[in-house]
Amino acid sequence: MTGDELKKSVVTSLDQALQGRAAGVQVTQNSGTPGGGISVSIRGINSLNGNEPLYVIDGVAISGNNTSNSSVLSSINPADIVSMEVLKDASATAIYGSRASNGVVLITTRQGEEGKTKVSYEGYYALQQLPKKLETLTLPEYAVYQNLRAATIGFGAREEFKDPSLLSRGTDWQNEIFRTAPMHNHQINISGGSKSMKYSLSGGYMQQDGIVFGSDFERFSFRVNMDNDINKWLTTGLRASVARTQQTNNVDGSGAIYNALNQLPEVPARNPDGSFGMQTENMYGTYFSNPLSDLIQNENYSRNTQVYVNAFADIKLWKGLVFRTEYAANFNYSNDYKFTPSYDYEHFKQQSSASRGAGNGSNWTLKTYFTYNNTFGKHGLSAMLGHEAQENKYESLSGSRTNFLFNSVHELDAGDATTAKANSSRGSSAIESYFGRLNYNYDDRYLLTATLRADGSSSFAKESRWGWFPSVALAWKVNNEAFLKDVEAINSLKLRLGWGVVGNQWAGSYAYGVTMASAASIWGTGFYAGNYPNRELKWEETNSFNVGLDLALFNNRIEFIADAYYKKTDNLLMQASLPTYVSGLIRAPWVNAGAMTNKGVEFTLNTHNIQTRDFTWTSGLTFSINPVSYTHLTLPTNREV
Repeated sequence: MTGDELKKSVVTSLDQALQGRAAGVQVTQNSGTPGGGISVSIRGINSLNGNEPLYVIDGVAISGNNTSNSSVLSSINPADIVSMEVLKDASATAIYGSRASNGVVLITTRQGEEGKTKVSYEGYYALQQLPKKLETLTLPEYAVYQNLRAATIGFGAREEFKDPSLLSRGTDWQNEIFRTAPMHNHQINISGGSKSMKYSLSGGYMQQDGIVFGSDFERFSFRVNMDNDINKWLTTGLRASVARTQQTNNVDGSGAIYNALNQLPEVPARNPDGSFGMQTENMYGTYFSNPLSDLIQNENYSRNTQVYVNAFADIKLWKGLVFRTEYAANFNYSNDYKFTPSYDYEHFKQQSSASRGAGNGSNWTLKTYFTYNNTFGKHGLSAMLGHEAQENKYESLSGSRTNFLFNSVHELDAGDATTAKANSSRGSSAIESYFGRLNYNYDDRYLLTATLRADGSSSFAKESRWGWFPSVALAWKVNNEAFLKDVEAINSLKLRLGWGVVGNQWAGSYAYGVTMASAASIWGTGFYAGNYPNRELKWEETNSFNVGLDLALFNNRIEFIADAYYKKTDNLLMQASLPTYVSGLIRAPWVNAGAMTNKGVEFTLNTHNIQTRDFTWTSGLTFSINPVSYTHLTLPTNREV
């Protein structure tokens, strides 16, 4: 996907743009709020423990998160993007290591170009609205229903419903909570440079209101990309960005939409004095809160600052031989705040509560490697050999109180001190890797790629720490054969075959060891083992086979891509279950619990139907089938753990 194609889609985060654009890529929204969480899976479920792909933004790797109500990519301005590429099979993703076991999405941002300084502005304004409402009873229809019910059971008739024709339509609760919501985005880019130095600077602002009251999203972003040719043998580069986002989300977890569909049309959204309406006593004992009140009075927002940095230096040692050192890191700082006010509407009571949380995390990667590229007649050769070290750290702090004296004072100190709770956590993990890759092609007809990577993870004990992951890919450009060179209709015809092994180590940091937990006792604070260790824990491994065909016809006006794949995952990572009498006291151990298979076919058809200077018509069709089956699932005995 190119940046121009991305601009045609009005999206808040990049993962939304993947929907329907690549075969085998499934995109699911975890939340309907602006900036809400997105789950992305490539070629179905590969593991019991996380199936999000790895996002690589200008060399900075970011792992996806399918459990959060906010997207990991919401801090990236889509206007900065030049291209997005999805890597699916193991032969393509193996070079990125264990973090890429569920596929890779490569994202490239704008680079500077030699020439005069250029200043450009891009922006848009849009309106969003609910495309269709669910049909619910109006007040006259509800009155008819109640009259029929009373006549059937013999009691419960209401005088105010005696003549339904005299009633108004009542409250349309969907109209009360949904709205026409604006969104606007602005981007300024400055780029240019000389032969020795190129730069690209961009700043952006986006604001989006949700179509449901109590939801919105705001983003400030800044990015700088620079490339410097210091001399004939040294080149340096910098890719850096910083973004500040704020998300308001009173929708998720409030039940407001559910209550809007169930609340009675006779209940007013607001009373004549401006207060929120509530149900009166009824004979059925079913009560729902005022959804508009929940959306407006509740508070739930999060602020996030995200920093990405990638700095590199290339040293040309010999003809075709280059040494690169590269440092990539991302830093995250977040603050979360929630407040639920107290109210007493006779039959619906609510106690006030508030919570605050703050956290920060970092992930850095230091990579050093050699690359070699050369051509010998009809033979082309490129090779890579290197080392990589990664470290991930995080820490968080949260507190909460209930029973606030005033709804207007939200600080935790204003809550009941006897209900105060505080929690904190921190952790780290590390991976060390050695990798190599060899690319060979003969006469631009026969292509070979071989990769070998060794990853050592802090999740496993010393005897199981290292995993070895090879991959091989073959390709045949049939269109370059003599018997097809004169066929003008065929622009490209390639057959592909690939095999690879990838690993998954997401079992928690130091899962083989024991962490300590604290507990109060008559002697003060005591400590005990917080989890069951498992020194026998080892890498989850996925063997992947892929066969594919790429075909382009009639001056590339028709493009057809077909793939068939088979994947088998062994040593599935999961947490074992514990008896209820110890649940909550000690965490269950991580274990290797079985295997699963994943197979499917994918088809992509892209056509350029009409293309003139003033009009372009293109179409795209994707189709995929992906059945997943568990071959077996076996938990080890306590003796084995």
